[in-house]
Amino acid sequence: MIWVLISFVTVTCLAYFLLAAQLDEARLQRRLERATFGRVAAESEPLRDTQGQEDKPGFWHRWQGRWGKLTSVEPGGGLGLRLHRAGIPLKEGEFLAFNAFTGLVAGLLGLIFTRGRLLQTLLFLLLGLILPQFYLLRKEKASMSALSGQIADSLILMANSLRAGHSFLQAMEMVAREMTPPISREFRRALQEMNLGIPVETALAAMGQRAGNEDLELMITAVLIQRQVGGNLAEILDTIAETIRERVRIQGEIKTLTAQGRISGVIICLLPLAIGGFIFVLNPGYLNLLFTDPLGKTMVGIGVVGQLAGIFAIRKIIQINV
Repeated sequence: MIWVLISFVTVTCLAYFLLAAQLDEARLQRRLERATFGRVAAESEPLRDTQGQEDKPGFWHRWQGRWGKLTSVEPGGGLGLRLHRAGIPLKEGEFLAFNAFTGLVAGLLGLIFTRGRLLQTLLFLLLGLILPQFYLLRKEKASMSALSGQIADSLILMANSLRAGHSFLQAMEMVAREMTPPISREFRRALQEMNLGIPVETALAAMGQRAGNEDLELMITAVLIQRQVGGNLAEILDTIAETIRERVRIQGEIKTLTAQGRISGVIICLLPLAIGGFIFVLNPGYLNLLFTDPLGKTMVGIGVVGQLAGIFAIRKIIQINV
């Protein structure tokens, strides 16, 4: 019975991954059309008179400031935006369904391997729910970091294309064709929106909002201003590219100078765990009082809070915005 259940779970997981990997371009195009026309329709609605009314977010929106966005399914933001930035071709509902499925599978495996122990089964269930979120977070950070490193090169490519006599849209098409994701994905999405009839300004603003990168927003702002007042766009892009390269260089120097602080934070975080593990291996009963006696539990709690406070303080010290 156990092997039948494990085989069923394995086959289901493989089938789901194969279906997710075979998302065709037509399906993505239909999603793009729905999202694009939905946003244009929302922008074309008349503005409501909100004079004298203050926008006071409720508890749910305040809580969503950082951690609540993990499961947010609001249109135009939250989980859908994070999936786009991570390059995962799934809808919000599909990802949440997959997340619930992994939690259920982990819970069943925990129920089998722990022989019905409630606490261990709940730990397996929690692990299955957390792992997809950590994967999404890591993919999102890696994609945004790669995007930051590609912006300067894309601006140089666009400037050279403009000097060769191409139009701005042709320069964007060259970036979408010649460069690798994630920058090519953002430019290709913007070009598709323009081909669907959306104004260039709206498509560029939406691209900046989706990417969430300050350097790309700076380029978009410069392009929008140039389209209104005129000027040499190639020189503007070269100047922005040089500014971005200089800022990346300064960030690298800061990272080098603060390396000692980061290493100190890692050592402070891992040293108590390493010492505790070493003592537990040599004499397991030596640490029992810390987890059985009320005073020991209080000391452990104070130590954990002190560790977290120290890590937070070190991160604030070494974090320098350029």
